[in-house]
Amino acid sequence: MEWLLRASESQPPYAVVRRMLMGDPNRPEEWFRVVTYAPTSEARELIGWVRTLEDACQLGWDYKVAFEEWRHDRAARRVDANQMETPPAGELVKFWREHRTLSERPKAP
Repeated sequence: MEWLLRASESQPPYAVVRRMLMGDPNRPEEWFRVVTYAPTSEARELIGWVRTLEDACQLGWDYKVAFEEWRHDRAARRVDANQMETPPAGELVKFWREHRTLSERPKAP
């Protein structure tokens, strides 16, 4: 199963969640892989792996917010867009989460 995460129907997706069953076929473990959205699989980047769909949706949302805040920070510092090397998606979310308290983090819609 695969879900495209988007803020609204009129906006493009920001992440893709895929449900994966792993391990023993008789008692598989359920995992959810979250990647950035791109039209093709090859252009997508891993954000992370989690155990529940709710955590997967939150991870995708946290990536969206972290990426938008990072872009805003770069623009506020007047960094040329051609010189902005985007951090790896997983590292961006990890950094963002470490520097936000739980009460400051916006919840996924």
